[in-house]
Amino acid sequence: MLLAIMRKAAMLLLAVIGFSAFAKAQTVTGTVTDSKGDPVSGISVTVKGTTKGTSTNAQGVFTLNGVANGAILVFTGTGFTAQESNVSGGTINVTMASTISNLNEIVVVGYGGLRKKDVTGAVGSVKAKDFNQGFVTSPDQLLQNKVSGLEITSNSGQPGVASTIKIRGNNSIRAVNNPLYVVDGIPLDGRTARPSVTLGGFGTTPESNPLLYINPNDIAQIDVLKDASSAAIYGSRGANGVIVITTKKGNAAGTKVEFGTSFGTSAGFLKKYEVLDASQYRAALKKYNQPATLDKGKTLDPLDDITQKNLSSDYSLALSSGNENGKVRASFLASRARGFLKNSSLDKYLGSFGGQYKFLDKKLSLDFNLRAGNTKENIINASNNAGSTGNLLTAALSWNPTEDYRDNTGSFITGTGSGNPQALLKAYSDIAKVNSVLADISAGYKLIDNLEYKFLFAVNNATGERNTNIDGWIQGYPGLSGLGTGTKSFAKLNSQTITHTLNYNGNITSKLSINALAGFEYWKTDYSGSTFSAAGFNTNLTQSSIIKIKYTDILANGNIQTPPSTFVNPTTELQSYFGRAVLNYSDKYLLTATLRADGSSKFGKNNRYGYFPSVAAKWNISSEDFMKGGSLFSNLALRASWGVTGNQEFPAGASQEQFGFNSYNSAGQFNVANPNLKWESTTSYNFGLDYALKGGKIYGSLDYYDKNTTDILFQSTAIQPAPASIYFINLPANLKNTGVEFSVGAAVVDKTNFGVDVNFNIANNKNLLTNFFAPGTTTPIQIVTGEINGQGVSGTLAQIITNNRPVNEFYLKQFSGYDATGNPIVAANPTFSGDPNPHTVYGLSTSIRYKKFSLGINTGGAAGFLIYNNTATSITNKFGLTQGRNIDVAASNSGENTSSAAAASTRFLEKGNYFKLRNATLRYSFGNIGKYVKGLTAFVSGSNLFVITKFTGFDPEVNIDKSSNNYPSRSIEYVPYPTPRTISFGFNASL
Repeated sequence: MLLAIMRKAAMLLLAVIGFSAFAKAQTVTGTVTDSKGDPVSGISVTVKGTTKGTSTNAQGVFTLNGVANGAILVFTGTGFTAQESNVSGGTINVTMASTISNLNEIVVVGYGGLRKKDVTGAVGSVKAKDFNQGFVTSPDQLLQNKVSGLEITSNSGQPGVASTIKIRGNNSIRAVNNPLYVVDGIPLDGRTARPSVTLGGFGTTPESNPLLYINPNDIAQIDVLKDASSAAIYGSRGANGVIVITTKKGNAAGTKVEFGTSFGTSAGFLKKYEVLDASQYRAALKKYNQPATLDKGKTLDPLDDITQKNLSSDYSLALSSGNENGKVRASFLASRARGFLKNSSLDKYLGSFGGQYKFLDKKLSLDFNLRAGNTKENIINASNNAGSTGNLLTAALSWNPTEDYRDNTGSFITGTGSGNPQALLKAYSDIAKVNSVLADISAGYKLIDNLEYKFLFAVNNATGERNTNIDGWIQGYPGLSGLGTGTKSFAKLNSQTITHTLNYNGNITSKLSINALAGFEYWKTDYSGSTFSAAGFNTNLTQSSIIKIKYTDILANGNIQTPPSTFVNPTTELQSYFGRAVLNYSDKYLLTATLRADGSSKFGKNNRYGYFPSVAAKWNISSEDFMKGGSLFSNLALRASWGVTGNQEFPAGASQEQFGFNSYNSAGQFNVANPNLKWESTTSYNFGLDYALKGGKIYGSLDYYDKNTTDILFQSTAIQPAPASIYFINLPANLKNTGVEFSVGAAVVDKTNFGVDVNFNIANNKNLLTNFFAPGTTTPIQIVTGEINGQGVSGTLAQIITNNRPVNEFYLKQFSGYDATGNPIVAANPTFSGDPNPHTVYGLSTSIRYKKFSLGINTGGAAGFLIYNNTATSITNKFGLTQGRNIDVAASNSGENTSSAAAASTRFLEKGNYFKLRNATLRYSFGNIGKYVKGLTAFVSGSNLFVITKFTGFDPEVNIDKSSNNYPSRSIEYVPYPTPRTISFGFNASL
């Protein structure tokens, strides 16, 4: 009996001791790596069922105190599958498995974020790891061919030039259709402070990119809001879609230093325009019985002679630090992109500093960001609308390849073409400098657990200065030769944002949750500029006496003074009220409703406010009981949305009476007031399917959309006897876009030492303008635009905007070959000639990794459109050969005679279909080097490596601005700055 009692007591004692040992708190440390063995920072490590937690540092290491044996640690992070591990000792090492389609990733949809699985609209999201690689000068290059329905066209090969960006087609006949940019919650103006300059026959150079001051290395994620459900929260500015840029924040897991550098150089033309080389030129002179004196005896390649292969460089540094209560990050970028053509370059010096802090038991948050940039562009005269002279490319293409650039004395000769390209390089100088600041501060306070108020104030300020000089010694330019000219231009852009929001995120019942947002926003912007110019200087008039003092430094020395030109745009103010609610029932059924009311100073006084509603629903089919346990679909969801967005991208003060001074005491009216002027409205429907198979290893989406824009903004001429001026009205026409988008991604191979990922997207869009009649009539309006330039054709218009046609359809005289004498057969009147808008845009990306090597390849293209080759129009006719100018190969082999004049016609329309290898990047990960250097990676990258196309110009991806009366053009090529192949190499690492 006693023995039995003692046995039971001993067992009880052992149980108590065992329980104490089990429950004893301890310190747990470990390292988290990915499938390649590289450390992963920022992974959240929490004790399941508690609030205790931490995150991994830059080396993937974590430390967690007071953890009991038997506790369960949960590891979570963006881009990785959540993982659990039991604590049975003091050390735990975890390998995280990446997930191709993580439905818990946050998508920024305006004034906040939602889980991807909760998004009911059509949104494309691209993370930093999936951005395009290579020597990137602007953020939009990161996205090319990455999102279905997003078309990004590089307008020029010159570094820093703006792109044409369209989301789901043309949404306006007048505005440029570029989307609204939002950076960390701050809506931008969309313009640049680089002054625009037009110099007589030298024309206007392309605009610069408005996002040059945003460091591409600072961007963590870009979300593209495509349908009304996602974009209606931005009201009268959302019709063209919204691009939301989210920048990187501080590291909450200790201090981290990241640094990298890259170097790049041009490696020739992506596609070279085929003009006659010296031997072909000599053969053509004999073939067409031209004087032997036109053969000057040299062998030159004028196109190659204006290019350079100087080294571009990029140096970046980022420092971040913090803990769970506060984090801070600073970054710096110094970059010099040397252009493919001589004398062109882009210098950037960018800096950012931001922090996020929490106080009062994390109820109060304080965030701030400062982004500053200084950019300097050396711009060459590859202009949009130069005449037969004044464009560097025209001069190079037309130059006699058998003639030297200088005479026996070393002086530049005039030549018989469109100017001496080497003389233009030396005589022309155009330097633009812009200083930009984007700063914001915000404070948030949790009024109760699920309700937070946030205030944000932001300012975007930019100032630009541009100095343009043409020396008087250059010959062959009437009104300039022997005089010289200097132009000094300034511009200033300032916008401010004040935003108040209330956000509630909580449960109504155990199955029904709500995420609700209400807010007020005030935004205003101002833009102004001035220009001072003079001509007739007494310096730099001969090549033998050139001094380094620019005319813009001594404008008072010019004896021909142009009166100063100044402008101040009326202030644009926007006052907005908005709200959004997302209802979620059991993660199965979601409903999103949005409403925004915009009051704008741009609108007429009778239409001060516009209202923009949207509603969307989503059915997560894969969350239904009947889908659980299935092995095929890990996600399957249906979406549907409807909404109204607006477009107010017309000139400030368009609804107001405006006057301007032409000379002293002489003012004239140039805009007639319209109190009823309002925004364009776009009503759209979207139906979508999201899917993921095999645990997310195959994923994608399918969307169909229908967009109808009405209240079309139209620039009319005031009816007499009103003063000669313009008058903005809304037309009850319809601009329709319908399309289908498809995307698919797959982890084809996902092994520890080998992996292959593939992503493909394609979109098809159709555009049609209907009911486009003169007010009160059934007479179709016809707007002609698309200016053609060059010798003998300047002023010709090649495109039309009219009823029952796509926007900017080509409108040209039909070319039917040559008659018996070799003269072109061209119809007397123009006819509808084809669509310049790509119907299909697609992209294909592949990522291959093997042990420490990785290869990323990004390709893309477009199809179903035509391009007008204005380059060919300006230099192609054989008549140029008789004048001692070069011509292209196609003209030399044509049946045209040598006396026919140039004429714009369908002869120069070409298919624009293309497939381009945008970039390929090979990386090698050295891993950790020594005690301090972490994650050292070296890479080599090539951009614009090849293009497959039947287009005979420099690059089928082109959209030179050939607008007329402010109506944009589309798909016209005119002696553009050529697109170069580039090769870059460098390394990245952290401490």
